[in-house]
Amino acid sequence: MVIADIAVMPLIPCVTEDEMYKVVDKVIEYIENTGLKYEVGAMSTTLEGDFDEVMEVVKRAHRIPFELGIERVITVVRLDEKAGGISIDEKLKNHR
Repeated sequence: MVIADIAVMPLIPCVTEDEMYKVVDKVIEYIENTGLKYEVGAMSTTLEGDFDEVMEVVKRAHRIPFELGIERVITVVRLDEKAGGISIDEKLKNHR
């Protein structure tokens, strides 16, 4: 089990924040439908699951903006993996 923090940033031709958030909302909608545990944050979304499943979701999430007409996308991903697995709840147990 791994945790991945992903931030998808559509750049061109987004001109306004509203345009950008419409694309980001489509990415979040996709993540919601994957069946993986996730949490949306102010600047990124955290996913939890099997390494290969999580990486497939990251790959697809990065490509969604292109399907919506975006010409340039930056996606930042951070992975946290621990022998024996790690969960979002475990990681945040001291903060909830």
